[in-house]
Amino acid sequence: MEVVALLDKVKGYEGKLPKRLKKDQPLDQYGGKTPEELKKMLKVMLTARRVEREEKLLLRKGYNRFFIGCGGKELIDVVLADAVRPSDPMVGYYRNKAFDLFRGSSLRWKMLEAIGDPKSPNKGQQIPAHPGYPEFNILPQASPTGGHALEAAGLSEAISHKSPVSQQSHYPGGAYPEDAVTLCCIGEGSTSESEFSRAVFYSAFYKTKSIYAIYNCGWAISVSVEEQFPEGDPTTPFEGFQRFGLKIMQVDGTDIKDSIAKIAEAEEYTRAGNGPVLMNVRVTREGSHSGSDDQSFYMDPVEQDWHTYNDCILKTSNLFIKDGIITPKEIGDMWDELDAEVTAESQRAVAEFEPKTPEQISSLVYTYDFEKCQETWKKFRDACSIDRVEKYKEFHEKGYFNTPELPENIGPMTMRFAINYTMFDLFMLSEDVLTFGEDVADFSGHMVEDFEKRAKLKGKGGVFLVSKNLQREFGNHRSFNTPLDEAGILGRAAGHVLQGRRPIPEIQFLDYMSPAYQVLKDRICTTYQRSGGLFRMPMVIRTTYGGYKQGAGAFWHSEGNLGTWMNIPSLLIAVPSNARDAAGLLKTAWASDDPVLFCESVALYNRRDWEGVPMEAEVPDIDELIPFGVAKTYYEEHDDLAMITYGATFQMCHKAVEVLKEKGIHARLIDLRTVKPMDHDCIIRTAKECGKVLVVTEERFDGGAAATIASVITRGDGIFSLEAPVKLVTAIDARVAYGMDGDAACLPTVDKIVAAAEDLSDNY
Repeated sequence: MEVVALLDKVKGYEGKLPKRLKKDQPLDQYGGKTPEELKKMLKVMLTARRVEREEKLLLRKGYNRFFIGCGGKELIDVVLADAVRPSDPMVGYYRNKAFDLFRGSSLRWKMLEAIGDPKSPNKGQQIPAHPGYPEFNILPQASPTGGHALEAAGLSEAISHKSPVSQQSHYPGGAYPEDAVTLCCIGEGSTSESEFSRAVFYSAFYKTKSIYAIYNCGWAISVSVEEQFPEGDPTTPFEGFQRFGLKIMQVDGTDIKDSIAKIAEAEEYTRAGNGPVLMNVRVTREGSHSGSDDQSFYMDPVEQDWHTYNDCILKTSNLFIKDGIITPKEIGDMWDELDAEVTAESQRAVAEFEPKTPEQISSLVYTYDFEKCQETWKKFRDACSIDRVEKYKEFHEKGYFNTPELPENIGPMTMRFAINYTMFDLFMLSEDVLTFGEDVADFSGHMVEDFEKRAKLKGKGGVFLVSKNLQREFGNHRSFNTPLDEAGILGRAAGHVLQGRRPIPEIQFLDYMSPAYQVLKDRICTTYQRSGGLFRMPMVIRTTYGGYKQGAGAFWHSEGNLGTWMNIPSLLIAVPSNARDAAGLLKTAWASDDPVLFCESVALYNRRDWEGVPMEAEVPDIDELIPFGVAKTYYEEHDDLAMITYGATFQMCHKAVEVLKEKGIHARLIDLRTVKPMDHDCIIRTAKECGKVLVVTEERFDGGAAATIASVITRGDGIFSLEAPVKLVTAIDARVAYGMDGDAACLPTVDKIVAAAEDLSDNY
C-alpha cells in the first residue's frame, strides 16, 4: 500500500478513541515500554517509509539511479535497534533503513546517499540503503548478501577472543566490549548462500553472542521461500544445532507486542552466553524487490492483499490508537512534519549536489603509503617492551632455532626460515597478531591442551613448517587451526580486523582460494571504498602459489595465475623471490592498512641455490621495511636485453643470466617483488635503457601479469625505445600436469628462458 493511502486509512480510524495513557507510564503488554518510547518507534518507522517514498520520487525525477525498499521491515528494525545496546555491532543489509535512523542516521545523510553525493558518509560510493556508520556501530553494507553473515560470525568470535586488542590498534582496546552482541540482519533469500550456513555453524560451534534475524517476506525477488526451504522456513536446516545452544525463534514482525517480547528474550539469552539465536521474522513486502521489479507480475493477488493489510505501520498505528498511546491526528501531524523535513532535505541535497571525480573515487581504493607503514611499524615498536636479544636466546634454549642470534645477525638463510623468523618478530611485536587456517598450528584436538605429550613431539606448524612453534610459544589463542573452509577463514579474519586486530590468515594453496573468492573480492576488498574510507581492512593473507614442486603439484597445487587477483581493486599482492625480500615485504604488508595477498613459492622455501646460483640471503634489520611497488634491479650495468620477472621465475632468470653471459649476452634482471602495486617507472626505464625486454612469469598469458607488464611498456613512451617486440615466456594455456615432466612441459624453465633471450638478441 502506498504510504499516503496508508496514512489516510489511519487518519480515518473508525473505532472509539480510548482514554490517553500517560507518556511515561510503563506498559506491561509492550515489554515495559512507555507511550513516549513507543511513539518514537512509530516516528522512526514513518521516517523510514517517507525516506523510501522520497527515493522513489527522486528516481522518477532522474536524481536517484536505483531504489530498493525497506517497506514492511521497519517494525522489526526499530524493535531490534531498541533492544540491543548502542555499543553492539550491527551487520546488516539493504533493508535496514529504520534501524539506521533509530541509531542516529540523519535525514540529510539519507538524501545525500540517495543521489550518490560525495558529501555523504560513504562518499557516494554505493547505491542507496548501503550505509556504514562507525559512530553508530553499523558496519558498511554490500549488495552480495550472505557473505556479511560470515563477517558477523567472525566478529562475534573476535569480540570474545582471548587475545586483547592493543592500544596501538586502529581501534585501541577493541572496537566492541567483551559482552557485546553481534546482530546480523539478512533476507530469507540470502540465507540460501553457503556463507550463511557456515556463519550459523561457527556461531553455534563457538557459542558466540550473536543474533541472526532473517527478514522473511516470502520472496527473494520472484523466487518463493517455498522453493528454498522445507515448510518455507529458512531456520529448518539448522534445527540440529539446537543441541549445541542455538536458539531458534519464530517472530511476527508485523506485531509489535510479539516482536518486543521475542527480541527481548533473544537478547537476554545470547548475552548470557547460552549461544546464538536464529530468528525467522515474518515481515511483509510493501512494494516490489526494487525499482526494476513488479511483484504484481508473479504474486498471487490474495497474497498481495495479505502484505497490504498486514503492513507493520498500519497495524502498529491502529494498535497504538486502540490502546490510547497516540491519536489519529497526532499520527497525521507527525507525518506532515516528517513530510516537510524530508522534502526540504531532498531539495537541499539536489540543489547542492556535487559530482564525483575519478580522483576522489581512486583515493578511496587504497590506503597504502610507505611512510605511513613505517609510522605504524614504529608505533608498535615503540610500545613493545620485549627484549628481542633475550627472547631469541630463550627460543634457542627451547629448541625452536639452531642459534640464539637475532635473525638479522645469522647470515644467509632460506626463505622458509626468513618467514618463520619474521612471524616470530611480528608475534612479539603485538598481541594484535594472530594466525589461523588449515594446519597452521603445531597441535590440534585434545593435544592443544595436553602440554605434557606436546613436549615430546615435534609439532606441525604448517604443511611447510613456516608457522612452526608459533602456537607452542605464543599460545593456542594466537596460532590455531580452523575447519577446512577458506571462506570461513577470511570471514573470521575480517571479524578480527573489525574488532581491531591485524591478523595473518593462511590459505594453504592459492589454488584453494576459490571458495573464499566472494568474501575476499566483494567483502574484504571493497570495505574501504564502499564505506567511503570510514572502515579499513588491514590483514595479510599468506598463501603458497605456483609450481616447480618436483612433479607433485599438478592441477591443484601449482596455480600461479596472479592476474585473477590483480584484477581486484584494493588488494595488494607481494611475491618475494628470496629470504631478504620475504622478511622485509612481510613487515610492510602487516603494517599496511590494506588487505595484502602474500604469495610464497613453495619451490623457494627450502632451496639454497637454483642450479648452482646461490639463493639464500640475509634478512633485513628489524626496523627495515621494504616498500611495495619498488622493483629491484640486478646487473644494472648490463643492457643487451632485460628480463622482468618475480617469484620463482626470478631464480630461473638469475640462472639464465649466468648462462647467457657465457654466450656473450649481458642481460639485466628486474625483480618486481610486488605485482600490485607494480613498479611502472622501473619497467619503462628498463625498456628505454635496454631496448629489448623479455617478460617471464609462471602465469598463463590470458589474463596474467605478463601481458600487463608488456602493456605498461607499450602503452607508454617506453615503446619508442624498443628495438624488438616485447617477448613473453609464460605457462601454456593449461593447468599444470602431474609428474616429473609436468612442470617442464607446462611452465617456464631455464632452457626456455635462455632460448627466448637468444632469439630476442639474435633476431632483432
